Amino acid sequence: MSGFLAAFHVLRPWWLLLALAGPAALLLERARRRGAGGWRGVVAPHLLAALLVRDGVPPRLRPATVALLLFPVLAVALAGPSWRREPSPFVADSARLVVALDLSRAAEPALAAGKRKVRDLVAARAGARTGLVAYAGSAHPALPPTDDPRLIEAYLDALSPKVMPRDGDAAGAALEAGLAMLEAGEGGAGTVVLVTPAVPATQAAAFQAAAGQAGPHAIVLLATGQGPFAGAPGATVVAPAPDTADVDQVAALARRNFATAPADDPAMRWRDAGPWVALLAVPMALLFARRGFLAALLLLALGARPAMAAEGDLNWFWQLWLTPDQRAQLMLDRGEPARAAGLFTDPVRRGAALYRAGDFDGAATAFSQGDTAEAAYDLGNAQMMRPRAWAEAIEAYDHALQLRPDFPEARENRDLAAAFLRAWEAASKDRAANQTDQPETHPPDPDQIVVDQPPQPEGERRETQGDTPGQGLSDGEIQALWMRRVGGTPADFLRLRFARQAAAGGTP
Repeated sequence: MSGFLAAFHVLRPWWLLLALAGPAALLLERARRRGAGGWRGVVAPHLLAALLVRDGVPPRLRPATVALLLFPVLAVALAGPSWRREPSPFVADSARLVVALDLSRAAEPALAAGKRKVRDLVAARAGARTGLVAYAGSAHPALPPTDDPRLIEAYLDALSPKVMPRDGDAAGAALEAGLAMLEAGEGGAGTVVLVTPAVPATQAAAFQAAAGQAGPHAIVLLATGQGPFAGAPGATVVAPAPDTADVDQVAALARRNFATAPADDPAMRWRDAGPWVALLAVPMALLFARRGFLAALLLLALGARPAMAAEGDLNWFWQLWLTPDQRAQLMLDRGEPARAAGLFTDPVRRGAALYRAGDFDGAATAFSQGDTAEAAYDLGNAQMMRPRAWAEAIEAYDHALQLRPDFPEARENRDLAAAFLRAWEAASKDRAANQTDQPETHPPDPDQIVVDQPPQPEGERRETQGDTPGQGLSDGEIQALWMRRVGGTPADFLRLRFARQAAAGGTP
């Protein structure tokens, strides 16, 4: 309640003056009744009551009384009461979750059950972002949060004790790596889920130290064994279940934490609760109708959901009340981004719809009409989807950083675009310098470089650490390239990557 009161405010405070219309109407009505046409000062009160003509029984609820209640409610609704932030329409508004999977030798008997629980959790959270962290004697980020279940499945299959550099139980380091992965993502509260049969008490100090940095993120332990779990103080332990009850509980905890955590990102708009407050005025407004006829019609209309006509748009009734942007959003929610793009008047939202429809050229044109850092960032993401438009993407990301220097998503995506551009230019130079008559000696044609799954828009984070002299692409860039299925197998990639991190003396 204290958090609600601290965050509560109105978006359009001048509309609160409308509340004065209610008392004004009541005062005017009482003044008219007191005046009684000017006869009260001329005729004696006991005679005036018999001389005045009244039609029927005086109403119990007069219009001025209804106005006294109606106008303050309308004033609050129009003022836009708000107490929580609204996520950006270009960022997934579902709870992000990072799964830390125990790959120690001691947990190997329960590994198959743990992977099955992770698959059930991904299926229960269809469309939400899920990341993976592997840990044993050390902890290693395996996959940043993604909403692609096939990518999660590929990495999940590859995780086994064989890919870990050393055995052990570094639950505290796993929690720290999971929290770092959540902090690297877009705004909003997330959840770290440790999938393990036990956490020994020796991990309590490290676990508690990592949990102290959790902030708005929740910590859940999905047990695949009987414990002990003394090494995970502060975590919510979900007991194993023979069905999916434990998985459903974890998903519910993640959703509840995402919904109740305070959103303090200034880039997120405040959610306007005015339309919900306006519903309180509907019963009072119906009192002004005739004999309930209009009331019945409005009740039928308000009780019905917006229905799509055969041609894909809303029926005529709802077109009278909804703006084109609102109709477009309904189409977008229904899975028709191409139709939605034709209705959006906001160029940035139109660009998001075109991007989802696969029209990346149109999306880039629409995003270029925006004048915010977010619009420039989305323009860079659209350029990344176009063939070899990495230079244009870098220019867009640079513009976003000029408008908003503290924009880590734009900086990291720029580094990734620069890595692709360097790789393509290097392949072009090698091809030009090594032209021979033997086709098998030709280097790869730069025109054949294909990125199967370019970066997703709206805040999908990528782990980039810059180039290391003499080593080519950085570790983060290698991971980004692998995520686009450039080559190798998941197990080979994870084994080499984890070994490289362990040899460097720490977990990134």
